[in-house]
Amino acid sequence: MRRTGGRLGGTALGTEFLVLRTIGRRSGRPRDAPLLFLPYGDSFAIVASNAASERPPAWWFNLQDRPEAEALVRGRNHLVRARVATTDEITELWSQLVEVYSGYDHYKSIAKRELPVVILEPR
Repeated sequence: MRRTGGRLGGTALGTEFLVLRTIGRRSGRPRDAPLLFLPYGDSFAIVASNAASERPPAWWFNLQDRPEAEALVRGRNHLVRARVATTDEITELWSQLVEVYSGYDHYKSIAKRELPVVILEPR
């Protein structure tokens, strides 16, 4: 998707996804992760589910170390800063996130950890 500027590969599971580029907290190298997302005003909401694994996704560790990132969405690169959604935002967003991907509810029911909802805000 990144190589074609978003012209190819922008959908999966019947919905759009973005490519999140973080900087590896150990390697210092750029790391790309395709993720389902929900537009949220001028921001994007994503879920650090890692399929309910006990270990959060690597990109979440990277964002905790360095919240500045890039998100390739619909062929446009967005400079973003990540933050954890507030309780009120999670209440507002969860049902919409489940509409994007119904598996999130299943993950939440079996996860042994919190599944952070992350807001990628413009910077």
